Amino acid sequence: MEQLATYLLKSTLCIAVFSGIYWCFLKNETFYKFNRYFLLSGLLCAVALPFYTYTYTVSIPASPDVMSLPQQAISIEEKGSNFWLYAVLVTYVLGICFLMIRHFIGLSRIKEIISKYGYTSLEGYKLVKTPAFKTSFSVFNYIIIDSAAETSEVEKKLILEHEFAHVNQQHWIDLLVVQLFCAIHWFNPLSWLYLHLIKQNHEFLADTAVLDKGNSAAIYRAALINHSLGTPVFALASSFSHYDKLKRVKMMMKPASSSMKKLTTVILLPALSVFLWAFAEPDFIIIASQKSAETQYKPLVDTSKLTPAPKTGQHKKAANLPAVENKPAITQVGQEIAITKLPDEHEMNTVVPDTTNLIERPLPLKTINSTTQPLYILDGVEVASVNVISPNDIESITVLKNESATTNYGERGKNGVILIVSKPKKS
Repeated sequence: MEQLATYLLKSTLCIAVFSGIYWCFLKNETFYKFNRYFLLSGLLCAVALPFYTYTYTVSIPASPDVMSLPQQAISIEEKGSNFWLYAVLVTYVLGICFLMIRHFIGLSRIKEIISKYGYTSLEGYKLVKTPAFKTSFSVFNYIIIDSAAETSEVEKKLILEHEFAHVNQQHWIDLLVVQLFCAIHWFNPLSWLYLHLIKQNHEFLADTAVLDKGNSAAIYRAALINHSLGTPVFALASSFSHYDKLKRVKMMMKPASSSMKKLTTVILLPALSVFLWAFAEPDFIIIASQKSAETQYKPLVDTSKLTPAPKTGQHKKAANLPAVENKPAITQVGQEIAITKLPDEHEMNTVVPDTTNLIERPLPLKTINSTTQPLYILDGVEVASVNVISPNDIESITVLKNESATTNYGERGKNGVILIVSKPKKS
């Protein structure tokens, strides 16, 4: 849902940029073919450009102040808002379906009329004469003529040439694309304004094509004013009398615009640049600082002084000790304590015990760069040294330095803090 909303927002802003430039600089100019391509380019950008996201690199130095601090992400969901999100999504989809069904019904009606009344070929065009519509218009390659209209032969000729221009220039393709866009952006008034601008430009193009064939501009303007619109024109249709006839007459009387005015569209480049930058996303890169790279730490246990564990012991005959008869046993102070008589020979057996790895007491923890004693905290209690606990009883060790140490332990932690957590005692 969030991605869809972001896409629609980007697309709307893109259409706003093209609509604003066209309205301010191109709307009243006479280079209609250029305007057509400009408006179509706006549609393509509004559809494709939101899929692209500009990224820029942001370097972040690694902080050595806190080490071995695992973090867990906490996900918080607001279940109450899900209902409204689904409601908005369903409404949006229903709006699209409604417009698509309406267009389909309109085209189906035109197809029924063509099937009912048939068509005749005129100079390669498919001409349908029917009283079902009160205006003349073209849709795809068909030209629909109101057979019940009372018009002069001159006016009929001008109407046909106008509709021929719509078919020749394939205006139905533009209308198909913009109608699909309006179906997706049915909630956006700018999309319907864009449809109006494209249709209006089509009429300017068709009017210019009629006048370029040598027809009298005065007679054509008179026919345009006299011709009235009876019923709405379908979405994919181009009508002779569609849109503001006075505006079309005014544009026909206007002299050709200078081609230099096309350069005003270069304002589109900075506008699109601002658009891309507004939605740019940072790409974070963590860089290890030189200080942290140079800091070295001594291991808690000197591995070079580890005592290797002996193998499992076995009974072995060590030596035969001869006994001396009638000789007193003497202690270190020279006192006689016993008279012992041993047999001539006594077998002495020795046993090597089966032990686990023996580890000499570790050296106090300190860094190469430090000359003062850090603060030791064992299970939340301050101790004088790490030597108060055996390494085998240590569960984890956390090192705090600099600001993180003084923040939690004040002045006592200025030389660093060693947090030791012991293993739980077995019951």
